[in-house]
Amino acid sequence: MILILTVLLPSTLYGQEKILLERSYPESSFIRFAQALEQDEGIRVFYHQSWVDSLRTPVIQQGAAVSDALAHALQGSGLSFYMRSKQVFVFEGEALPAEYPQFENQDEVKRKQDALEDDQGQEGDQFLVTKTISEKRNLVIGSREQMQRDRKSVLSGHISSFKTGEALIGATIYVKETGVGTISDVDGNFELTLDPGNYSIMVQHMAMKGSEYGLSVLSDGDLTIELDENLIELEEITVTDNRHSNVKGMFMGYERISVKSMKEVPVVLGEKDVLKIAQLLPGVQNAGEGSAGFNVRGGAADQNMFYINNISIYNTSHLFGFFTSFSPDIVSDFSLYKNNVPAKYGGRIASIFNITTRKGNKNHFFAQGGISPITAHMAIEGPIVKEKVSFVVSGRSTYSDWILKRLNDYDLQNSNAAFNDFTVGLDAIVNPNNHLNLFLYSSSDRFSLSAKSDYEYSNTGASMRWDHTFSRTLTSDFSFSTSDYQFSTDDKNNISEAYSHQYALRHTEARADFVALKLEGHRIEFGMNAIWYDLNRGEILPYGTESSRIPVDLGREQGIESGVYVSDEFELFPRFSVLLGLRYSFYGLLAPADINYYEDREPLDQYSYVETLHQESGLVKSYSGLEPRAALNYQLGANSSLKASYSRLQQFIFLLSNTIAIAPNDQWKLTDYHISPPVSDQVSIGFYQDIRDPSLNLSVEIYKKWVNDIVEYKDGADFISSEPIETQVLQGSQNSRGIEFMLRKNSDRLTGWLSYAYARSTIIIDGEHSEQQINSGNPYPSNFDKPHSLNLVANYRISRRLSVSSNLVYSTGRPVTMPVATYYAEGRPYLLHSSRNAYRIPNYFRMDLSLNLEGNLKNKKFAHSFWMLNVYNLTGRENAYSVYYEVVDDQVNGYQLSIFGRPIVTISWNFKFGNYNSN
Repeated sequence: MILILTVLLPSTLYGQEKILLERSYPESSFIRFAQALEQDEGIRVFYHQSWVDSLRTPVIQQGAAVSDALAHALQGSGLSFYMRSKQVFVFEGEALPAEYPQFENQDEVKRKQDALEDDQGQEGDQFLVTKTISEKRNLVIGSREQMQRDRKSVLSGHISSFKTGEALIGATIYVKETGVGTISDVDGNFELTLDPGNYSIMVQHMAMKGSEYGLSVLSDGDLTIELDENLIELEEITVTDNRHSNVKGMFMGYERISVKSMKEVPVVLGEKDVLKIAQLLPGVQNAGEGSAGFNVRGGAADQNMFYINNISIYNTSHLFGFFTSFSPDIVSDFSLYKNNVPAKYGGRIASIFNITTRKGNKNHFFAQGGISPITAHMAIEGPIVKEKVSFVVSGRSTYSDWILKRLNDYDLQNSNAAFNDFTVGLDAIVNPNNHLNLFLYSSSDRFSLSAKSDYEYSNTGASMRWDHTFSRTLTSDFSFSTSDYQFSTDDKNNISEAYSHQYALRHTEARADFVALKLEGHRIEFGMNAIWYDLNRGEILPYGTESSRIPVDLGREQGIESGVYVSDEFELFPRFSVLLGLRYSFYGLLAPADINYYEDREPLDQYSYVETLHQESGLVKSYSGLEPRAALNYQLGANSSLKASYSRLQQFIFLLSNTIAIAPNDQWKLTDYHISPPVSDQVSIGFYQDIRDPSLNLSVEIYKKWVNDIVEYKDGADFISSEPIETQVLQGSQNSRGIEFMLRKNSDRLTGWLSYAYARSTIIIDGEHSEQQINSGNPYPSNFDKPHSLNLVANYRISRRLSVSSNLVYSTGRPVTMPVATYYAEGRPYLLHSSRNAYRIPNYFRMDLSLNLEGNLKNKKFAHSFWMLNVYNLTGRENAYSVYYEVVDDQVNGYQLSIFGRPIVTISWNFKFGNYNSN
């Protein structure tokens, strides 16, 4: 009807000849098209934003009539328009409303227009003037008065979503003329250093429509860019968010996982899990299916630091490792540093896992969730103050007992398990220079194994973050966080030795991080952090009236860890960039504390024990040291580079565990008077290539890592006894080396990655006395030494709604100590074991498959859904979780334990309320 109106009544409606467009316009939203008309053709468009929020215009060719273009854009919307001269007024229905202004009175139109512009583009009484945002065809940065021809200019930029206002992480900004590019950080910020002049820049983000701008650089200045959503098919995306990080980025051993990757990878029991997917990356492994924690480059599980919005998490698992304690609905981005860790981080010697959550939609309310055979989860977000303050709330719970009741094992049938997690986030843009974020986190688990054992553990935490911009060249990030990890155990396996145990650890941390761009071509980061540890190891108390367990107080510890750092990233020569960093870490164990003293140069045991002294106040013991970091990047060409790096890290807290996988009652312990902090040195070199198209990335890394003062446990160590910890552990050295290969495809119908890693990890514990040695002082493989690992992750998009995904996982079996002979003493058989970790359990192989079906993608649907059919362990292979031996009737029998020995088929349903692409 609108098309007929504009064609049959041109002279009546417009009062002039048709205006022809001077250029072509791509497909875009109506708002973008209206802005382009104003910027390129001088035509102003008035409208209510709510009328046109979901409208899109088709491709429009140069020379087309403006009236025809508008008619096509408004077709089927119930809207009409009136055009007089170069001003367009959009209205509902077919008749001009009587309450509209007198269009013939141009002074009135100009007054209305100026009033709306003074109101910064907010809705007026009748119309919304075309909202001017930063996405212009030509951008001018700085001013001619400040321009200096002999000095480079610094562009401080911010990239966000036009629809939601959320910062866009990993957006790429590429300058065509210079070949220089950069990537937006977790806050959507970026910096570019350019000579004054004219440039063309391309801005891309995987979930957004790419844009190209003309850039006129006069002097230092700010640049704000808002990108529109991208709903085109996957094969049309040619640039991804890590286009320049693979070749031009400085960091090695760095991985990122997007929400999209989480959605498409098959997982056990149909639950999206970012940490399970991380285990498909090269150099990242775990002890076995259903195990908590994982191992990076041969390191133990306690050598990894986990942050979620700056909150430290000490147990990342639900249900003993089958699930991760982070709801998939709130995860926005995930970063893993397994090498060349930035100088701002310390405290762990293997890796840093940093999880960023959604900030909340600042313009529209949005909800999403899902139901799987084990869990139900949901998140709600929306504006509190539109475009300024937003919230996001998420919750997840389980109903897993029905599965336990259907298992054949009697103990499991009479067991129950439950877990939940909950988060609340508030995000506020106070003004252009100040940004606040508050985040609350809680997770808890409860598990009862028949009548034998009861376990409970929980993580709770809160963080506050304040981003402040002092100037174009100095920004800051202040944060404060606190977290509590607690567990309780009731062990009733042996009624005469039954006991209960409660444990608590509090981690309180403050950070101040700064980024300075004052020196030409240099990006300087500096800052400091401080952590206070309050650790109560609890008491071992008898459980029940029949228990003869002797009570034991395991004690309480307090410590402080702090660090200051500085780093500088700069281009030393053309195509040769350098990143230098230095961190100084300090740790102090605080009183009150009881200190055991032993004879010099003797093993720490009951035979060399001298006395125990109590210190009531002050510093009991301190450790400190420099942690240098360095990285080099030499670009062989536009699409390839060589990188090298070195980093040193120290760790002041470790896990007391004599099992391979993390158990819910394993205790964290601070380094103390007798136990020194492990120190890690790692060097690596790598080759990086973008093949044919930047969406196909290749990387090869070779690394070598040395760890001194690694903590290992004596055979039969018992950490809930009265024996001091220093008498049950030994310290030595660990050497790790390996090569990692990664081929990743980020776009087109087929996406995914192929990774292979060859890695070795050996430990030497060799003291002066036999009591200070393990394996007679000879090297032995670490518990997590798996020489070969191969991962294939593939997703093929058949159509916009249908895709199929598959995983293939292979790894060498982990080392074990096995019995090699039987001997008899007084007529009873005993097992003689091999040297430490001399054998391996069988190799691991698994193949998974999933079919993913989207609901129809209509824009105005109230709700959208997504179905996933998962088949975990498609081949039904009985992979060994562990191999153990028992003496039964004077015979030594071997047993193999498998967690999932058959295919596990699940169906999960995920849903969204609101626009399909809101997240």
